[in-house]
Amino acid sequence: MMDLKSIKDILRDFEPQLIQIRRRLHTTPELSFKEENTSAFIRSCLEEWGIPFSAGWAGYGLVGLVSGERAPSNRVVALRADMDALPITEDSGYPFPSQNNGVMHACGHDVHMACLLGAVYVLHRLRQDWGGKVKFLFQPGEEVLPGGASLMIREGALQNPVPELILGLHVQPGLDVGKAGICPGPSMASSDELYLEISGPGGHAAMPHLAADPVLAAARIITGVQELMARERPPMTPAVMGFGKLETIGGATNVIPARVKLEGTFRTLDPEFREKMHLRLDEFVRAIADASGAEAELKINRGYPVLVNDPLAAAKWLQFASEYLGADSLAEIPPRLTAEDFAHYTRLIPGCFFRLGTGPSSNVHSPKFVANDEAVPVGAGLLAWQAIRFLGNT
Repeated sequence: MMDLKSIKDILRDFEPQLIQIRRRLHTTPELSFKEENTSAFIRSCLEEWGIPFSAGWAGYGLVGLVSGERAPSNRVVALRADMDALPITEDSGYPFPSQNNGVMHACGHDVHMACLLGAVYVLHRLRQDWGGKVKFLFQPGEEVLPGGASLMIREGALQNPVPELILGLHVQPGLDVGKAGICPGPSMASSDELYLEISGPGGHAAMPHLAADPVLAAARIITGVQELMARERPPMTPAVMGFGKLETIGGATNVIPARVKLEGTFRTLDPEFREKMHLRLDEFVRAIADASGAEAELKINRGYPVLVNDPLAAAKWLQFASEYLGADSLAEIPPRLTAEDFAHYTRLIPGCFFRLGTGPSSNVHSPKFVANDEAVPVGAGLLAWQAIRFLGNT
């Protein structure tokens, strides 16, 4: 019978190598859809361990399969890790900082990849003790639209064989190493990018009656969308909308510019409200611009959908995590309005996207973000145990 002690024993011996793998990945980060060397390094590990895989998914992604040999089984569970880094200059204080100037694993994807490699290594070593198949996906381009998940799905990464469930993890700064948690149901928001251009006749600031005023229209829109959200959003629906960039094309102390550009974001946990606001926002910005004698052109780049952790699978995840970590190591994870392209997988098959404690740190996407090495074997073991348990191997 399969037991978790076997997993922990293997990881105890493998931990030094696994931590070196994580550090190697951290020092050589690559931006979205440019993960050539990252992919080559992962390939070298899999080849060394004799684990079959295929490459070239969505550019530099990898898909492989570990087959259990204990008993015949057609059941399949998938595990996924993202590979890309961010355009951030590292200031972490690590003794193993990024060697690629201006690029950093500031969202913990180096940890994610190391955890998945560790899980795959363990599952392969113990393949005679469990039945079923574990498909693993190393996915490029999570940080930018359209997201590597959608591309890998389009290319057939969830086919031949089709998994009944997919598992993924994300680092959780501020949560102690050794702890993990999951948010059942809608857990991460949809995320849409807003691009707005307001245009109209510019002119002399001393004679505003002879010009439109795109700047004034932009100001009204920036503040007005908050009122729009307050009136349109159902009171119990989490959602945010705001603009993070404003640019005048021309303009000066005494010149009203002819064009203003705005860029922003819209996030929500409610798919129906998402669709409603796409329509209402377009109506709203046009009306405001018209009142200022200007015109507005709104472009909405649809981002990732709402990430839903299947409630039944999440309940099992909690049970299995309690077995591996102990009940007192389970953390409550609330919904959040950050976004993840793992949501594309959960639209097609049940999924569990959970949080792994990585210790004290500033938040992700910060130059000072750090993750404790000791979290890596914890995440690797938890992924392996969850896969084995979901496949019914106990």
